[in-house]
Amino acid sequence: MSDSQTFDIGFKTEKPFELLYVSRGDSILGSIVFGFFFGFSIHVVWRAALETKRASRVSAYIVMIWLEILANTTYAVVAWCYLQKIINPSIGVFLTCIICWIVQVQCLMLIIVNRLCILIQKPSQRLTLKLVVIGIVSVVSISTSCIWIPAELQINSTYISLNKWWDKFEKSIYLLLDLALNILFIRMVKGRLVDHGLKKYDRVMRFNQRIIILSIGMDVLLMGATTLKNPFVYTQFHPVTYIVKLQIEMSMSRLLIKVAHSTGINVYNEEKAAYTSDNVTVSGQTGQRTQGAVAVNITTQIYTQHDPEGQEEYEMSHTFQKNGAIGDDTSFNSPSVNKIADDELSRV
Repeated sequence: MSDSQTFDIGFKTEKPFELLYVSRGDSILGSIVFGFFFGFSIHVVWRAALETKRASRVSAYIVMIWLEILANTTYAVVAWCYLQKIINPSIGVFLTCIICWIVQVQCLMLIIVNRLCILIQKPSQRLTLKLVVIGIVSVVSISTSCIWIPAELQINSTYISLNKWWDKFEKSIYLLLDLALNILFIRMVKGRLVDHGLKKYDRVMRFNQRIIILSIGMDVLLMGATTLKNPFVYTQFHPVTYIVKLQIEMSMSRLLIKVAHSTGINVYNEEKAAYTSDNVTVSGQTGQRTQGAVAVNITTQIYTQHDPEGQEEYEMSHTFQKNGAIGDDTSFNSPSVNKIADDELSRV
């Protein structure tokens, strides 16, 4: 069956459905990107396995990591097989691609939001941020599905023309959303932690500032791929973009936990059975704790010797109290870190 042959797609179309023309260059480029994806995925799967092993239970954060990996892998395989003409075009192929793409975007954005929730104190603000992000992503995802699938099925020329500019517009929205969330994270780290004297959090901020360049660069790469002559080759770049961004998010979360521990803030999660009436106080009441809640221990040691590390810990705790950053234990209780263990940091 030649590239110029028509094909019965099973839907009524304005013109006979034409099979996708794939040149030798398209095939080679698609295979190179496909190979890079699987090579990089080995490292990501290994890191995800370590994250899962360290977790005390299967949290939403762990589930989203594996859903992201599964969606990326499925998308990469289906797109490559279609590009290489191993499978024929059908509604099933295009529906699989769009579902995997929706899972990719939703999971990655929720992982980014959960990272931000570490530093957001008010539950209402966390809920608002999540609803805004989910709302934007959902509207764009539904709109893309309603345009991309009919365009690939070649229902009519209107969908095909609309899809050409919508692809770029949709990816521009995600680029700006990703950039906005990362800038918000930097400002929150600087405002809530660094400015209170926790110098070690400078490391998180510098790392995030550098990693934003790579993250945004992947979005720009995906936008650039939409200009390729073959309209389906760029779909091979989707899994690569999101698997790299997933690795970035896992690195960010690990570094944030490490720095938090090094500054004397011990965030931990315990099940309900681990709490007793002798050592738990919540909102002025003793012995009341729901399952999966989060508590924070602030440990301060005073050194009489000239120990640089001990002196730094003392100065940090003193600065917290002076600036009102830590009024009492309840200020770091579940309102500010409630979702750390539930969604992202249950391994701690």
